[in-house]
Amino acid sequence: MGVAIRGNAGYALTPVAVTGGEFVEFGPYVASIDGRGVVAFTAGLVGGGTGVFTGDGGVVTAVVDSRSGGGVGVGVVGEVCSHPDVDGRGRCCFYGVLKSGERGVFVAEGGEIERLANSHGALGPTMNEEGGVAFRADGEGGEGIFVSERGRTMMVARTGEEFGAFQGLPVINSAGAVVFRGDMRAGGQCIRMWDGEKTSTIIETGDEVGSELGELGSFPVLNDAGAVGFVATLRRGGSGVFVVAGGKMEMVVESGGEFESFRGVLINNAYGKGGPLVFYATPVGGTLGVYVGRELLLGIGSGFMGSRVTEFALNPVSMNEVGQLAIRVKLEDGRQAVLRADPEGG
Repeated sequence: MGVAIRGNAGYALTPVAVTGGEFVEFGPYVASIDGRGVVAFTAGLVGGGTGVFTGDGGVVTAVVDSRSGGGVGVGVVGEVCSHPDVDGRGRCCFYGVLKSGERGVFVAEGGEIERLANSHGALGPTMNEEGGVAFRADGEGGEGIFVSERGRTMMVARTGEEFGAFQGLPVINSAGAVVFRGDMRAGGQCIRMWDGEKTSTIIETGDEVGSELGELGSFPVLNDAGAVGFVATLRRGGSGVFVVAGGKMEMVVESGGEFESFRGVLINNAYGKGGPLVFYATPVGGTLGVYVGRELLLGIGSGFMGSRVTEFALNPVSMNEVGQLAIRVKLEDGRQAVLRADPEGG
């Protein structure tokens, strides 16, 4: 563990953790990565229990371990039930269940745990480098999108008159802006952004800008400049990878001769300045893979660690500002691994 393996697309792959020893399972959650290249992941443990761990290819450190009480503070964590996300100061957020049975959105720091909300949502929270957290949770009158910053938690959207449901996870940038994907009660889908004071529409199927779009992907991403990336199907058939920046929408990759469908996209602050466009897609006649530009980094069937990849997972928490990626994989021989992908020469 910790030895980088030369990969494709100009990246090296470093195993951060591999099943065996104390770890029996890393799924179904993704791994996240902070600006220092530290990867955080959830693991199922030998003898039962779950925990959150961090590593960079060397020593793996326990942040929360349900076998040892999960730290101090509001209670004892009995289960971690989402991916974790981390900030630049070592703080970590996740959904969990206390041994008392209470569910919550938690932040762990320095061995102590703070509960941000009394119930957990789906998939997992996101955190910016300054420690702001965005998450889905049950709120008054329905499910809500929440932001917690500087000791204050507020609801920025909820199901009810306008929204029938939320999809994916809300993503928070360094300015505290949050992008999220909603299903409209009147029909169609939208991507909205909350800027700390008000909510605006980035794209809505059926409006003037989004009229060519059919189904929006569940995982929009947001960088600090306010650019929003997402995937969507097209009403005329096919699908594409889109970026909305400065009020203009651009389809940066379209299905057709090379790709048949897209699963998700990642951008960081370097997008548009020579930085990476990372997306997960199925090529025509091929299998799902992770692409940097149009070059395959890793995919189903790729050879790795003496075996072959049968499953991989990543989402908006899985890329940092220098283009490093955190990827969870399952291998044909039964092993699972959490990897860090590093741009060579970066």
